[in-house]
Amino acid sequence: MAIRAIAVEDDEAVSRLIAQVLTSHGFEVCGTAATGEDGVALARREKPDVALVDLGLPKMSGEDVIATIRHELPKTACIALTAVDIPARVLNAMRAGAAGYILKPFHAAELARAVEDVLTGDAAPISPRAAKVLLSELRGDPPDQKAKDGPALSKRELEVLQLLVHGHTYADVAQALGIAEGTVQTYVKRIYEKMDVSTKAEAALLAVARGLVKP
Repeated sequence: MAIRAIAVEDDEAVSRLIAQVLTSHGFEVCGTAATGEDGVALARREKPDVALVDLGLPKMSGEDVIATIRHELPKTACIALTAVDIPARVLNAMRAGAAGYILKPFHAAELARAVEDVLTGDAAPISPRAAKVLLSELRGDPPDQKAKDGPALSKRELEVLQLLVHGHTYADVAQALGIAEGTVQTYVKRIYEKMDVSTKAEAALLAVARGLVKP
């Protein structure tokens, strides 16, 4: 039996793309909704295996949609979709019950694989290390039970990381700190090495989860 899915996305083009991608990969798309309220109603009616929910919905937020679906339909897995990797939004989505998150824009194969991984429990669309630290934070584990923070970041590295968390580009960071863009890239490389991550999104999520920077 095909995996049944719905998409809650206010951008019609993106919603149509999601439906096309999932259908072409063997999923049964039960419907799409452009608002959170309609998305919850659709989920109640169809009881899908998975719901892809955009966090930037008008009126009812994506986080509230996820929380409602997970409360009423615990067998429905929810995956958050977001165009900006703002750690606070992603963390809130995970607290609401999201099994993972996918950054837009995405490649067709990446979207289908992410959905399959979340449903099978084989993986999540974040690194295992990031997932471990985030889950520890969400569970509220005592400090001595949380993952080790690793090598301390320097004052300058923290400044760079703080700006990246708020969505600034390397060029923005360079201008704000009065340094060359190449120097920013060097700092980012060091940050990745110390935090044992490979993307800006992972670094930002871990930084917020550890309290290194403000979201």
